[in-house]
Amino acid sequence: MNAGTLDIAARHDGTRTVVDRLRYDGLARCSRPFARGGAALVVLAQLGPGVIAGDAVATTGRLAPVAHLIVTQQTATRLLGGVRTAGARSQWTIGENAMLELIGEPLIAAADADYEATTTVDLADGARVLVAEIAHVPATASVRLRTVVTRHGRELLYDAVDAQTAAPAAVGTLAYVGLTEEERMHCLAALDRAADVTAGVRIGTGALAHGVFARLTGDGAWLVGAALDALRVALLAGS
Repeated sequence: MNAGTLDIAARHDGTRTVVDRLRYDGLARCSRPFARGGAALVVLAQLGPGVIAGDAVATTGRLAPVAHLIVTQQTATRLLGGVRTAGARSQWTIGENAMLELIGEPLIAAADADYEATTTVDLADGARVLVAEIAHVPATASVRLRTVVTRHGRELLYDAVDAQTAAPAAVGTLAYVGLTEEERMHCLAALDRAADVTAGVRIGTGALAHGVFARLTGDGAWLVGAALDALRVALLAGS
């Protein structure tokens, strides 16, 4: 089995976020940190032509209080087939009043792909997380995506997507969790306004107990991705 690991830690230092631990091995790769205003941005990648049978990548991350980290990917990820299930597991711990943005590039699956990804995020008081992901999967593939967000042992979000059930359409997910009641209402209104003017993609929005959520489907990953970006921008502006 091919495997990769990635460990990231970030802290707030005056007016900016500093990544003070960035270690990877195996298949996993990560860029150096880039400044994005007061936030830090890192770009993930994986060696090889795509994710093949048995590939497994594990990511752990920690944000100290007030830090703001943006994690994205270098390019779309090809999910290839094989006998064994491939997968990815990510576990994040977010300190008080810190912010994590997980912005995925599309998962593009082969007809015989078998893949499972689970992301867990534990929020301290005042912390928040934004998760955006896209998958375009044929009906014959099996691509299971799970996202769990907790605070003090209480589940704030559990999202489960079997992406092949949307075939032949692509599916996108956007969640923003850890909001105050006032922020939640502003963000929901911002999502609804952006959804109303987004053409070519079907969008459903809803409120969580401490956040907001949107599901998108459309005729291709790049169309859904463009709509997801527009919603994300509107959402951050609304908060």
